[in-house]
Amino acid sequence: MRSQRIAVAGGTGKIGRHIVEGLLEAKHRHSFEIIVLSRSQSPDISYAGVNAPVIPVDYQDPSSIQKVLNEFQIDTIISTLAGQPADLVYITSQENLLRAALSVPSFRRFAPSEFAVESEQIAASVNLYKNKLPIIQSLRQVKQERPDSFEFSLFECGIFMNYLGYGNTRPEGHKAHGHLAHFPYIFDLSKRSADIPGDGEKEIWYTRAEDVGKFVAEATQLDTWEEYNNMAGEILTMNEVVRLCEDVCGTEFNVKYNSREELVARISSAPEKARANFFVESFIAIIDGESDIKRPMNLNKLVDVQPMGVRQYLVQWWG
Repeated sequence: MRSQRIAVAGGTGKIGRHIVEGLLEAKHRHSFEIIVLSRSQSPDISYAGVNAPVIPVDYQDPSSIQKVLNEFQIDTIISTLAGQPADLVYITSQENLLRAALSVPSFRRFAPSEFAVESEQIAASVNLYKNKLPIIQSLRQVKQERPDSFEFSLFECGIFMNYLGYGNTRPEGHKAHGHLAHFPYIFDLSKRSADIPGDGEKEIWYTRAEDVGKFVAEATQLDTWEEYNNMAGEILTMNEVVRLCEDVCGTEFNVKYNSREELVARISSAPEKARANFFVESFIAIIDGESDIKRPMNLNKLVDVQPMGVRQYLVQWWG
């Protein structure tokens, strides 16, 4: 059955906000209700002339979560929880969310906080993603116990295309990032540079955050969920992205190709380098093939969403 009463956990910011906006926009075509779960009190989210109430919950108190889910008769939970400490957010909070939901009679669908490359593929190299594995195992266990009344799906979108907008000087250039944090990843067009893992021939997949919201919103109206729902705006090698950037910007880029050994040497044991380490670990995962595309972009075929491609995005913010 299609989702009718949807709760987005962590939907007040970043990718969660884009998913909420995608759902609100889709309400003009579909009949469903949306609430947003948040750690703190916040005003309703308004988009496309529709509102979604923000309900404060304590993710460390399953009984308080259960009360809210029961009150709104939630059947679908989309988790976009993120932050630090990672074990508390990705393991404890998501497990509490799931356990609370399992006591709610209307509940039948759960999407954990993925929205990147499959955690199970890259957890060997990227330490943060190890914290995303327990909830996946729990969801598989629930599916075994409730084969006819429960579904879950891992929504994967590759790299957010919005990071290609970092540093643009358009009058409303901040909108290039949507609700995401502002930083470059691999390509820094403001410096006309690229910091590439390997020889640049590995394929990477990009999806704009706004389009992720649209894909997920439409996926809630599918009659059944596959375990993996992959989406993409475009799939390119890193060298192809370099050529696109150079073409749109009209200048040659300073490209640094990094060997695995060079990347390993950049990892630091200093606590303040955790974020930098995360990026380097993800680069190593690309070289090692852990970020390779191993499944079809099935969601592109299952729903009617026309995502933005890389050239179109670059022209919008850099052309």
